[in-house]
Amino acid sequence: MKPSYTQYLVGILLLGFSAYQFYLREYVEFSLYITAGAAFITMGVIRDKRFVKYERFLNILSWILIFTAGFLLLFLFRTDG
Repeated sequence: MKPSYTQYLVGILLLGFSAYQFYLREYVEFSLYITAGAAFITMGVIRDKRFVKYERFLNILSWILIFTAGFLLLFLFRTDG
């Protein structure tokens, strides 16, 4: 299995789990998982070199998604207690 397919697989699993969290009405966890899933899929697209023309934009987008997922994780830790 190519490493980029692993990125897609993890991203799709996270997106599926975010749909489940939306169903449970856990909106903070939903936003965390959807952001992390989108970051994994974006990193897979970058590794596959599918959109070479938009590689700079995709790198910026992936870092924004990674930082957002990190902040949401910290927010979730802070408010979960």
